[in-house]
Amino acid sequence: MRTFTLDVPVQTLLDVVWDVEHYPKFVKGVRKVTILHDGERAREAEFRAGIAGMEFRYVLALERSENSVRWRRLRGSFRDAAGAVIHEGGDTFRYENAMDPGFAAPGFAVRFILERSLPRLIREFCERAKALARERAR
Repeated sequence: MRTFTLDVPVQTLLDVVWDVEHYPKFVKGVRKVTILHDGERAREAEFRAGIAGMEFRYVLALERSENSVRWRRLRGSFRDAAGAVIHEGGDTFRYENAMDPGFAAPGFAVRFILERSLPRLIREFCERAKALARERAR
């Protein structure tokens, strides 16, 4: 879990997180996203991603509310995965992500994810949200 601040309208950041089909454009490691079911507040998407030379395919169910976007693994790589981006008030957000790969992960891999990949992902979301906010302000 990480808390971060971002001075953009709440819905702008949540739009970025919700629009998973655009992830290959700005999220490192995400190669392809296919929307399987698309509703106003719920969707399912299949992801093809890679990290450290390994490829992963998985399907996530996503749910959107006024103050969050949440996801959970339905099938594919990993035993379990779930997370959320939640608006905590003002310009503060919380990013949650839990994953069970289904195998013993070496300590260096866990540290890599916690110290490098997770902050990078938050930074990618923030940069995309700032760009979208500038676009919408025009």
